[in-house]
Parts: sequence; structure tokens; C-alpha cells
Amino acid sequence: MAKKKTVIKREKVKPMRKKRKLSEEAKEKLKVRLAEMRAKKKPAEYKNIAKSVLDLPDDDKYSFKNIKEWIKYSKDLVANYNKTARSMKTLPQEKQKASNAADHKKIYIRELEHYLRTGDYISYFSGRDENNKVIPRCIVMAYHADGRPKRSCGVFYEDINMVWTKDMDESEFGLSRDDTNYVPKQSSTMAMTDKQFDSSL
Repeated sequence: MAKKKTVIKREKVKPMRKKRKLSEEAKEKLKVRLAEMRAKKKPAEYKNIAKSVLDLPDDDKYSFKNIKEWIKYSKDLVANYNKTARSMKTLPQEKQKASNAADHKKIYIRELEHYLRTGDYISYFSGRDENNKVIPRCIVMAYHADGRPKRSCGVFYEDINMVWTKDMDESEFGLSRDDTNYVPKQSSTMAMTDKQFDSSL
């Protein structure tokens, strides 16, 4: 018996379209037209971004431009960490490490997005790689029933012009709700500072 011939149907290859050649005059007209279209385009409105953030110049460390870059960089890291955590070639210990790193970066992204919405920077670190420590600043004072100010360690207070530490004692200042004129005392355990936001500045 003769063998049956196998027929393979091949699709016709579509010919490549030739690029349209434009004259120099046509190119100039096209450039002018594109420029006019860009000029008519309305500037982007950032309704969900705090005005205090938008008002910062681009060269400011906490500007909208820089924060967007930090968020994008952090999201890229999350994707890489998740890829490592899901890889079959990754050891269990490395998978857990990558998963923890991804969760940490997700928290940082949420904190940055909160800052963009409210203008309130709540993270204890800043920068693309979170390599700068941020010192929280107290804006509105709270008081105990007897008039003594409430303090938290690691927070900058404008009324004493320094960061509160666990070694400090309110009695050294003698402040209360009614005290307005005072000269803060200094001790060897206190460091005066005018840094109210970022410890790296």
C-alpha cells in the first residue's frame, strides 16, 4: 500500500506595510499640529493629593514628584520579593524572608499614599530605601488632668524645642497648661535640636 501524503497547510505571510515617507514640509506641519494639541490639553488635576504636598517644589525631599518615585520603586521591590517567594527554586527560609520584606514594603507604600492624601507624614523612615529616620513632631499638645503635658519618647516638642527621651523629667521644666514664659533647663542627657521633621537633614 502506498503511503498517504501528509498535506501541511501554511498560512500566507502578510506582506509588511511600507512606512509612509513624509516630506520635510509635511513633518513640520505635523510637529506644529502636535504642539497645538499639547497646548490645548488641560494640566493634570490632582484632586486626591493634599495641597500642602502639591505646593512643595520638585527639589524638596518630600515633594509629590519624589514621593511618587519612592512608591513606584517600592512597588517594583514588592513584585520582585513576591516572585522570589513563589519561586520553586527558592529555599523555604529565603521564601519567608522575601515574603516578610514584601509585607514591610506594602506598609511603607500605604504610609506614603497616606501622606499624599493628607499631607501628614506618619512613617518613621523616609527615602527610596527607607534609610533616613524621621522624628515625629507634636503639633497640638495634650495634658493630664493636673495640667502636666503628655509626652511620648522620640517626639519633637516645640514648647521645649527638643526631642523627648526616656531620661527626661517634666519637673526639670516645670511646665503646665498655664505656663507661657519659661527658660527650658538643659542636662547632660538632653540634646537641643531644631530638626523638627527629618533627622537626616
